[in-house]
Amino acid sequence: MSKTYELSCDCGHVTMTASGEPKLSLHCHCSSCRDLYNVDVLSATGWAHENVDLPDESKLFVHKTDGKQMTRYGCPKCGLMMYGVHKPGIPVIPHGVFRKANDGELPDELAPTLHLFYRERVLDIDDDLEKCDDGSAVGLSG
Repeated sequence: MSKTYELSCDCGHVTMTASGEPKLSLHCHCSSCRDLYNVDVLSATGWAHENVDLPDESKLFVHKTDGKQMTRYGCPKCGLMMYGVHKPGIPVIPHGVFRKANDGELPDELAPTLHLFYRERVLDIDDDLEKCDDGSAVGLSG
């Protein structure tokens, strides 16, 4: 049976679902993700379009970056950033959205499997995950 995650923003205005398994779950250290999500490290899952039921854009704030193929989407009422879309064009849902829906815990099956663009890091992370200097492990150039 496929797992379904019911996700929402803090105020409940924006809801979405993700089901099955993500295409990837990782920590990204690239400067573009750090800038787009305003974090030191983006911990997130990437999903195939057929595995997510995204909210109607009319319910969201939409922020597109200048000169990059990256957009983030969130709730205009409470401000929670729900997901982004960027290379390779798949929805990327931060782990924090899943933690919020799961009593503060990341479901085990969504645990990150590697670090991308580790050479660009601003924070060293001492774990046993593979640390890739670029995005080639998931088909991204970098």
